[in-house]
Amino acid sequence: MRSVNWTSSTTTSGPKTAWILLSLGLALTIGPVVEACAILTLHDDATVLMGNNEDWVEPGVIWFVPGKRGRFGRVNVGFRDDFAQGSMNEKGLSFDAAVVPDVDWKSDPSKPSTKNLLEKIMNECATVEEAIAVFETHNCKHLARSQFMFADATGNSAVVAWLPESGLSVERIDGNHQIVTNTRLQPSGYRCQRFTRAEQVLASSRVAVSLDTVAAALESIHQHGPGAFTSYSTVYDLVAKRVFVFNLANFDEVVSFDLNEELAKKPRTLKLAKVFTNSPAITELQQAPQRQEYGTRIVLAEDLLDRYAGIYVPTIAHEVQVRVSRHKDGLRVENPNQPSAFLFPESEVLFRIAPDRGQVTFKVAADGKVEGLTLHKQIDIFAKRVGDVD
Repeated sequence: MRSVNWTSSTTTSGPKTAWILLSLGLALTIGPVVEACAILTLHDDATVLMGNNEDWVEPGVIWFVPGKRGRFGRVNVGFRDDFAQGSMNEKGLSFDAAVVPDVDWKSDPSKPSTKNLLEKIMNECATVEEAIAVFETHNCKHLARSQFMFADATGNSAVVAWLPESGLSVERIDGNHQIVTNTRLQPSGYRCQRFTRAEQVLASSRVAVSLDTVAAALESIHQHGPGAFTSYSTVYDLVAKRVFVFNLANFDEVVSFDLNEELAKKPRTLKLAKVFTNSPAITELQQAPQRQEYGTRIVLAEDLLDRYAGIYVPTIAHEVQVRVSRHKDGLRVENPNQPSAFLFPESEVLFRIAPDRGQVTFKVAADGKVEGLTLHKQIDIFAKRVGDVD
């Protein structure tokens, strides 16, 4: 649950410059994610699951805290500092966090502040809506560099973040699943490869709402390398009140706990290294190459690729003409005074700027005509298709 790095080597102004800097990602690039986190929910009428990959440089810890004096009992996961990175309480409310780039968050003097608002929520709230209400009425300093996903036993889920321009942001689930990684869901539609790969696993209408499905999504985006590795993965069953744990990206071994049974015991803390019998050595994960690719690239038919060829003019810079043409199994983008860039497909309309410098979504009308494209980076920029390439 750590961070995404954005770097810029050029500072200038004007819409044309903005398009050039953003479009090909040569002066403004998305850095590799090594300290990361991925959180997802998946549900149907009977089952609600929430999964998480916790990527960091330490082994994980799980601990159980029985309820008392009006506080709900809960299971927490995290590291040796006893700060819950994720949790599920006895009512079936769960949360996990993902670090995002820092923003200028300021306390509202009209609202109360607490040392850790997440602790208050998990101790006192039973639903996502109750958790959101607490965020709306309290200060949360952790929003300066984190966003939080909450889910409950009804199948409701939401992502809570902070936007400098508008303040508290709540993105509610739309459909049977929701995903979040280390970029805010607003104001750009950019999604990292881990987000896109998990979406590819979960988006099928035939996918089963099961532990195996969530584990498959988490396995497809786990991390390894000297910068960070997947310390542990959790899947909460919010209806059955069970937690399933995988250690060090070994998805062949799972340990499960019944929350109600655990909360009937005395408080206890378990080091995950002591719970599992077949975990890989941490040194093996650290010595592996840092993972950068997640297999999001798909194959599209030639006629689908050909339809995107054309000249596009961004709405913020009418004097700029961007040329898109077929290039092998993807697309080539040429922008004035810039080297060309290659786009590879991740769906019929979504392409990534290789290797990972942003995304492009093509707008296709019902009759199949391509009307334009939207570049997704720090912000979204639309370009209208105005003609064919020579």
